[in-house]
Amino acid sequence: MTVANPHMTRLYSKLKTVGYTRSYIQSLLPDWWDDQIAATPAGFQQASLILGQTFGVRAESLWSENAEPALNLPQGIRFKHRENIAADDLGIACAVARVLASIVLKAFPEQPRPEFYTDASELRKQLLNGKPWIGFADVLAHCLKLGIPIIHLQHLPKPAKKMEGLAFEHQGRPVIVLTQKKPQGYMLFDLAHELGHITLGHVTAERTVIDQKIDADAEDEDERAANRFALELLTGDPECKIVPTGRNLNANELASAGLHYGEKNQIDPLHIVLNYGHSKQHWAVASAAIKLIAKDTPSDQDILRTTLLQALALDSLNEDDYALLHIHQKGNAD
Repeated sequence: MTVANPHMTRLYSKLKTVGYTRSYIQSLLPDWWDDQIAATPAGFQQASLILGQTFGVRAESLWSENAEPALNLPQGIRFKHRENIAADDLGIACAVARVLASIVLKAFPEQPRPEFYTDASELRKQLLNGKPWIGFADVLAHCLKLGIPIIHLQHLPKPAKKMEGLAFEHQGRPVIVLTQKKPQGYMLFDLAHELGHITLGHVTAERTVIDQKIDADAEDEDERAANRFALELLTGDPECKIVPTGRNLNANELASAGLHYGEKNQIDPLHIVLNYGHSKQHWAVASAAIKLIAKDTPSDQDILRTTLLQALALDSLNEDDYALLHIHQKGNAD
């Protein structure tokens, strides 16, 4: 990338104002990019359009000299505040999620509006057919079959905060975005929870649900409903709390008990372990037990990336969109 001319300096300054670092900007610019693109009035407008599409910023707020840069967010975002995180802190993550949704939906087969199993117990029966329990790959495959792409958001500038889940509509099509970094177990409940939001009608063209934290003890009515949906889907009990009687378990005991209880009750052992960890607030033991159960298995993030890419008609994307999607799929914060 060449030394910025004054017009590009102004554009970079505007992107910095909303929170994009220079190294992050450089990580996403196409290989052919040259700052001299903005040397002419027409080129300056073109550069503004490209940067706006790439970073989720309204292009007119970039090329208008006196305009404050404005992020292009999913419609109807409902920020539910969490301690030490202001709504504005999540703006970049939401804007980038919208950019990714726009690219993914270009290559994701369009389907009629899905008919949902609003009764989680009925959906559980359908997904359990021939399976020992409902795992992450099962819920993921169901969502993709319904026409809901699941996107893992990970490549963000370091100052940006992330939500744990986001469910919204883009151009009339539902999308779920997850950000979980822990490799096994955790993303299952996150995905089931966000599917609950869409299934139960919490997400519309005018209403986006953003979960800064997916909280099993949430008091918000919609959050409680999405939690109940997820628990009933995964366990058969909308109030499921797994707390074995007797003394506390060590990691080996918990892993063994999770496998046994899961086979008997058709519940993913990883969910059993995490449910126990939450109920008892014994997260260290739960994390160790997960490592024992999930040893040598692919991470949920790898399953998600591979499965999503297989579902996309990647040859329908232009080179810039393909490259941008590839960077986001493999990348980390700058």
